[in-house]
Amino acid sequence: MSKNKVNVETVYNISNYLKDDNFLPIYFLYGEDDYTISKTVKFISKKVDPLVTVDFDRETLSMNNKSSVSQIVDLASSFPFGDGKKIIIIKGFENCNDKPSFASYVQNPTDFTILIITQSSKSVNTRNEPYKSLFNKGYLFEASELKGQYLQQWLVKKAKQEEMELSSESAKILTEMVGQNKALLEMQLRKFRDYLKDSREITPEIIESLTSVTKEYNIFNLQDALGKGEKGRSLEIGYNLLDGSFDMMFIISMLTKFVSTLMKIIELRGKRISDKEAASEANLSPYYYSNCKRATFLLNEKRLMKAAEALLNADIKLKTTSADQKIIFTILIAEILN
Repeated sequence: MSKNKVNVETVYNISNYLKDDNFLPIYFLYGEDDYTISKTVKFISKKVDPLVTVDFDRETLSMNNKSSVSQIVDLASSFPFGDGKKIIIIKGFENCNDKPSFASYVQNPTDFTILIITQSSKSVNTRNEPYKSLFNKGYLFEASELKGQYLQQWLVKKAKQEEMELSSESAKILTEMVGQNKALLEMQLRKFRDYLKDSREITPEIIESLTSVTKEYNIFNLQDALGKGEKGRSLEIGYNLLDGSFDMMFIISMLTKFVSTLMKIIELRGKRISDKEAASEANLSPYYYSNCKRATFLLNEKRLMKAAEALLNADIKLKTTSADQKIIFTILIAEILN
């Protein structure tokens, strides 16, 4: 599986397959990065749209568990209304119950239709149909989630596109504060662009101040409240996060990272090294590392072990029960700070 996965082309090279008068008949995009998949669909659509001569030749279908591949094939095989191409966007291919049958169309697609298909899944098995045929034909593209330095590089490039300067260090701080969700990161960049005036540089100080100004409740505030042992404030922030654009899975993920960082800080206390050296060894920005050191209430091995156990319990409840996310969050905070 790992060998197959390495060989699949990445969506970040999609422009190489969008040359004038030489478009692919199928662009099959899959992966966990829904943000990038959505952006790529729009990018492909914009590139091929001039080939469509009438609006009736633009179609978008969202598949569900009652949908069949025959719907896609029938639509793709019917002739265009105009004298140009047909563009069909298929969303949620993972919901189709007869996926292997799509292989026959992949092996002999029509020359007047361009299919853009999305599938939300971590991976595909290129030994099975229709992915085997899609892979062999060169129609398969993966949107894997960027992490670590690759996400930071993407963020630096995105900031440059918005005519702002963002250093690698500042990009690291922003991902540590906001998380790895590209949509949220892009939203923060837009807010920075609106607030910055004469200077276009996004510094660590600006990141903290503007994140606080533009979003009263953020994950950084929650970490700070927990680090001080403030139960009421933690609940207030968490409820507002859940009422906004965050879900419980994201909160658990970020708090798990926070607890792991605090454990690392305790481990590094025994070494006679500076905060900058300790941050480097922990693979964190000095700014984030220094902020975590202020979490005096939780900087205790027993409390951190209790917090780690509480996060694991919350994760299990979230995945195995239908309990309300706020109830799970309330229990989580009580177990961490009790």
